Amino acid sequence: MNYVLAGPSLLDKIAFVVLAGSVLGFALLTITRKSAVTALMALIGAFCAMAGLYATLSAHFLAVLQVLVYAGAIMVLFIFAVMILNRDEEHPIALRGLFVRAAGVLATGYLFYRLAWIVVHEQRTEVLATSITLPIPEYGNVASIGRLLFSDFLFPFEAISLLLLVAVVAGVLLARPPRPARPPRSSEAGGGT
Repeated sequence: MNYVLAGPSLLDKIAFVVLAGSVLGFALLTITRKSAVTALMALIGAFCAMAGLYATLSAHFLAVLQVLVYAGAIMVLFIFAVMILNRDEEHPIALRGLFVRAAGVLATGYLFYRLAWIVVHEQRTEVLATSITLPIPEYGNVASIGRLLFSDFLFPFEAISLLLLVAVVAGVLLARPPRPARPPRSSEAGGGT
């Protein structure tokens, strides 16, 4: 059988569905947990499932980077930051207005409508031939990724690095405990000597 003319196998489809469902499930767990440590553990699961998706696309270098950099180093940094800061969650931010809830429901409904429309539209315009082509031999290796990052995608690469720097600084400022109120000096209180 000629693999170039064959479509994805049943096992490939099952792996994609399981990994994509895992990414979505862990992402939902991440945003719905009240405990920051539990949310971070769910985010690690989402990163590992995403690495599995990369591996099924023959991008093994990206899969290894996903596990080493994101699920490893970045998440360890986040976990240490959460445990060291140990912020009390006495006053969680809660938007309880009816308008905010209605807007959230409408936005979610519109998102699902657009996703369903894209899926249906793509199925209708799909070419009848189910042939796929194998990736080129340089696909996903270090040299090709480096060449793309530092040539065609140099500006987005640098913009993302600046965005991450701003996010880290904002996270540190938001996580910093409030300063205690300074007591007035005796000369300011009216009892000067």
